[in-house]
Amino acid sequence: MKFKKHLSLFLILLVVEFICNGQTGKMNLYLFPLKPSPGNRYLSDQNNTPFFWSGDAAWSLIAQLSKQDADLYLINRKDKGFTVIMVNLIEHKFATNAPANIYGDKPFNDSPFVSPNKKYFDHADYIIKAAAKRNIVVLLAPLYLGYDCNDEGWCSEVKAASANDLYAWGRYVGQRYKNFKNIIWLIGGDTNPGQVKEKVLAMVTGIREVDRLHLFSAHNQPESMAITPWPDESWLSVNNVYSYDSVLYKYYMKAYNQTPVMPFYQIESAYENEHNSRPQQLRSQAYWAILSGAMGHVFGNCPLWHFGSFKKWCNQADWKNEMNDSGSVSTDHLQKLFRSRSWYTLIPDFENQLITSGYGTWGSADHVASSRTSDRGSIIAYLPSKRMITVNMSSITGTKAKCWWYDPSNGKATDIGTFPTNGFKSFTPISDGDQVIVIDDASLKLPIPGSPY
Repeated sequence: MKFKKHLSLFLILLVVEFICNGQTGKMNLYLFPLKPSPGNRYLSDQNNTPFFWSGDAAWSLIAQLSKQDADLYLINRKDKGFTVIMVNLIEHKFATNAPANIYGDKPFNDSPFVSPNKKYFDHADYIIKAAAKRNIVVLLAPLYLGYDCNDEGWCSEVKAASANDLYAWGRYVGQRYKNFKNIIWLIGGDTNPGQVKEKVLAMVTGIREVDRLHLFSAHNQPESMAITPWPDESWLSVNNVYSYDSVLYKYYMKAYNQTPVMPFYQIESAYENEHNSRPQQLRSQAYWAILSGAMGHVFGNCPLWHFGSFKKWCNQADWKNEMNDSGSVSTDHLQKLFRSRSWYTLIPDFENQLITSGYGTWGSADHVASSRTSDRGSIIAYLPSKRMITVNMSSITGTKAKCWWYDPSNGKATDIGTFPTNGFKSFTPISDGDQVIVIDDASLKLPIPGSPY
């Protein structure tokens, strides 16, 4: 019965996807590959459309899911506005048949890195292409090392292999995927690469010799940025923040002020159903990132990231129900809000010039993050909890400002009113919990926050 239920749902989703794509053309929203934007604060597509990075941790997607289940997952993520999925090309531990895929195909016929199994990578090809059909970028880790260089990843095998083996591996994946336009390479994997750094660099060299199309990012140990162990590396073009700190905005400010300027995103923090995370905490991580200059964030859910292969990790295995849990729904509301405004022109207000009181204490989890667009047409601020705030209304252009509350938990926008753009005005949310205030130059006649983009 469960199989019939899921099959029926899959067929329904395919029909809906076909109809929606035919009516709206959303499949052609971005033209890959991505490239740095002017000013290097975010990424753009080939039509110079700013790319909003709404990511999902799908580490075990290639190894754990069948083609049908992968399509089911990707349709769901596309419909929720996800534009990036973070995936291991080869899984070491977190899959039912690891390192083999769901069909029993191992990534290597014999020795790791030098004997690729075509059948395994044919399946990987299918999934990457299926993501491209849904206009989704694959943040692809070709060599996940594993936390603290342990058995979660391939660190032991890397230590046993030669630099030439890793160079050959880089050449293989670079050649195989050089024409897949929806890829960004993710180097490392949950650890400081110090122990195997030179061999990882040999792999990167192999990739770059045959693949000059794709951008590179990195995933290191917690409480670091992508660039932390890779200073001055010419191949690293996309920075990120990885931290479990409850006041992530401190790291975001550091990434924003980094020189030279590099686009960055929040790659990993607390996941839903892990680390005693709360829904509001998950929202804070994401809103703080974008209002502190990030081009987006990566959301995570357990058991979704391993697709039910490792039940003891969070004592859950039903990943299909988790696709519609509150965390990913809130992520959908977030991307709709920012894409209804010129998010790519936001300038963070680290000095509290926009919200002049009620912004809380710097270094606490209750601090308000705020930002305004470069044309001074909009202000957006995230309030982690209910309180009265005072806004410098002269920060907005025009003579009148249209003001809204936006509930990040349900995506509901409430009209506050229209007010003069001079002096200071105080606002208090109408609802308890976290809220977002959106203030626009009324003459711009911008849509209701969270309106379809």
